[in-house]
Amino acid sequence: MKGYDVHFLGENFVIGMPNYEEYSNDIALNKKTTKDELDYIHYSVIQSKSRRVPIVSASNIYRIKYEKVGRVGSFKKDDRISSNEQLTTTDYKQFNTIKAATIEKGHMTKREDVQWDLDGDEDDAQKAAISTFFYPNAAPQHDSLNNGPWKHLENSIIIKGRVPEPAKVSVFTGPVLDKLDPEFKVRLKDGSIFKIPILFWKVIYYLKVDGKLYRAGFLMGQINPLRKDDLINEIGFRDFELVEKKTSLKPFLDFKEDENYQVSVSLIEELTKLKFQNAIDRHENIKPTILKLEEVQIRSFEDSLINQEPSFEVTGLLV
Repeated sequence: MKGYDVHFLGENFVIGMPNYEEYSNDIALNKKTTKDELDYIHYSVIQSKSRRVPIVSASNIYRIKYEKVGRVGSFKKDDRISSNEQLTTTDYKQFNTIKAATIEKGHMTKREDVQWDLDGDEDDAQKAAISTFFYPNAAPQHDSLNNGPWKHLENSIIIKGRVPEPAKVSVFTGPVLDKLDPEFKVRLKDGSIFKIPILFWKVIYYLKVDGKLYRAGFLMGQINPLRKDDLINEIGFRDFELVEKKTSLKPFLDFKEDENYQVSVSLIEELTKLKFQNAIDRHENIKPTILKLEEVQIRSFEDSLINQEPSFEVTGLLV
C-alpha cells in the first residue's frame, strides 16, 4: 500500500514526517519492511509499542477527488507488528465495562480523509476508507470528543474556502503521550495497565492563494468526560499544581470552559517532543484559542452536489 506522500502538496513543498527521534526506542517496527512506517492507502502510521497507540498518523487529503461510498469496515489488528504492540477488540470491550458505549475506537486519520481516488474509482476510494480500520490508526476516545469537534477540523478549513482548489492538505495527528497520563480503571486483556491519553493534536499543512506554505495546530482534550464517568485513576494528577512539574494538562488549567483549542505548532512540539517542518503559523504568537462547534450550512464534499446541506464547522479558526 502506498502510504503518506511527502510530495503531495507539490515538488516545491516537501512535507516529511515530523522528527520523532525522542521515540526511537519505542517504535513498533514493521516486520515486513523493518522500517518505522506502517503504510496504508494515502496515510502512514508510526506506532508506539509501549503505549499501543500511534505516535503520529500522517495523511494526504484531496477533497475534490472525494468519492461518496458506503461506510464499511471494522477494526482489526495489523499483522505487520506484534499483538502486544497494539490494542485489540477485547481491550475496547473491557474499556466499556464501566459504562457502556463510552470509549470509542477513535480514528486518528479519518475514514473520509483518504476516501478519494485520482481517477474517480469508487472501489479504490472504498479500499482506502477501509484501510483506516486498523488498530494502529486508533486511540481510545470518549464519545463526546470522538463525535464532536475532533472530526470537523479539516472540514472547517477546506470546505469553507480557506484554502484554494485543488483542496490538497497534509495532516499529522495523534495523541499526546504524557508520562503522567491517567491510568484507565480497567486493565487490558493481558492484565497490563493502560495509560489513556487525555490530549490529542492535529497539525495541518496547506497552501494559500499567495503561494506560500502554512501550518495550523490544534489540541483537543477528554479529561473532563473521563472524570465525569469515573473511568480513570487520577494518581498521575497529584503533581499538577506544582510549578516545577510540566505535564500536558498544565497549559490548559486556565481554560475551564472548553477543552478544544487552536494553538501554535511550537506548543505541540513542546508537548509531543516531535519536530515539525517550518511553515507560516498565524497562531505562533497567540495564546491558545477556544474553538466552538456550530451547526452551519456548508457545501458537500462532492463536486457534483450543488445543494446546501446542514453540517458542522469549528468556529474561531485562524488559518
